[in-house]
Amino acid sequence: MIFIIIAIFAIVMYIRGYKIPAFVMFFFFLTSGFNLISEDLMDIKIINKGSDFAFLILFGIILIDSFCVKDYLKRDRFTILLFVSSIVLIACIVWSKWIIGLAWSEIIRSCRYQFFWIAYFVFRNMKKEQLEILLKILFNITVFLSVLFLAQIILDQTILNEMDKNRITLYGIRIPRYYNHPDLIQFCTLLAVFHNPHKGTWRIVTTTILIMALLGAFHRSLAGFFLLAALIGFILKLPHLRKIQFLTLLLIVLFGSILFAGKRFMDSRTFSDLQYIRKGMYTEVEDLDIEEFQKSTFTFRLAILYERNQYLLDNPKKIWLGGGLMAENSPQTKMLDFKIGLIDKMTGRAVQVDCGDISYPSMIFRMGYLGTASYLTLLIYLAVYFYKKHKNKYGLVGFLFMILSFSVSFFSGNLLLPATYLLPLITYSIVQKTEQEKMSSNVSCLTNIQ
Repeated sequence: MIFIIIAIFAIVMYIRGYKIPAFVMFFFFLTSGFNLISEDLMDIKIINKGSDFAFLILFGIILIDSFCVKDYLKRDRFTILLFVSSIVLIACIVWSKWIIGLAWSEIIRSCRYQFFWIAYFVFRNMKKEQLEILLKILFNITVFLSVLFLAQIILDQTILNEMDKNRITLYGIRIPRYYNHPDLIQFCTLLAVFHNPHKGTWRIVTTTILIMALLGAFHRSLAGFFLLAALIGFILKLPHLRKIQFLTLLLIVLFGSILFAGKRFMDSRTFSDLQYIRKGMYTEVEDLDIEEFQKSTFTFRLAILYERNQYLLDNPKKIWLGGGLMAENSPQTKMLDFKIGLIDKMTGRAVQVDCGDISYPSMIFRMGYLGTASYLTLLIYLAVYFYKKHKNKYGLVGFLFMILSFSVSFFSGNLLLPATYLLPLITYSIVQKTEQEKMSSNVSCLTNIQ
């Protein structure tokens, strides 16, 4: 009951003009109490996730704003893309309900994260200064959570919301490995490096904490792609001549590395696994040892993607709108027979729909080619826009975050999470407002000259 009161209070605060605190509460719910409150405590049957409370706040704000703010839903390029994507999502919902025969509860559970794209209308109508302050607050909260995350490793004690945990051996020392990263850490770490809201000593301290926490999960793919994104960021900031020199040197190093590592890759298990996947042989092996196959983590993920994609190809009617927006525990899910996937400890069979280790299989299966394409178009549009505006510091952070998000999407289910696109939507709105200020300033200068 207390969480409903907080959600209503957030809407009231927004109406009263306290928009920043209202959206801090919104992100509080979206991130499960900033990764400190278990989802079980927020389960009140009708609403069973923190993100449901967050959407309640967002829907209430937009409903009120649309009546009170003139031209609230006015068209621009991004709203047109949102409209097209919404039409496709509605088509997927209609297909899932009346053709596949899924229950409304399953459909809403499977696609509810996509409803958060409408937050763009709120961000677009907030002041630039408000959005910057909101980002700074979320940044500071993430720094605090990162301190707690690092404390877990030192104390060997779970502090943030509990998730899987194991141990790794580093230089002969057994170190606990936690998977409960703060939800906003990837964006905030890039923000810390390229446009830290703090100056002086605090800039160094916050950047160090966030980088240590990001690397402290010992995710090789995340660490590698973060360093790649940071390298691209530094290259983009170089003067034109230095940029050409650096890229030339980098290409020479990469070419040498490919020649050196190429032979080893051709002889590796990964290459042979990829050949099996390309031929579809994994889907035909009855006695496949999934647990053994999972040790080749990347090829295992590609095999999941291949098998789900092959399912659509074998069922042409489902190619465009997917196999249905079904939940993992849906009765229809039991009719599926995918062999590749993480093992469900309760059933002993591969998880059929949810693929937390890679973003695309569940996306393709649930929404088909058309639904996946319309969803990815939104993300790609943001990435291209940020690249064009990379001289703006927020544009640069947004572009690097999109690079990191797309790269990590082959190793996690991040692309469908609201945390992946909501912060870019804030930076998109900030960059747009900055461009509008420049245009207004130029027009004013021309008027004065005349």
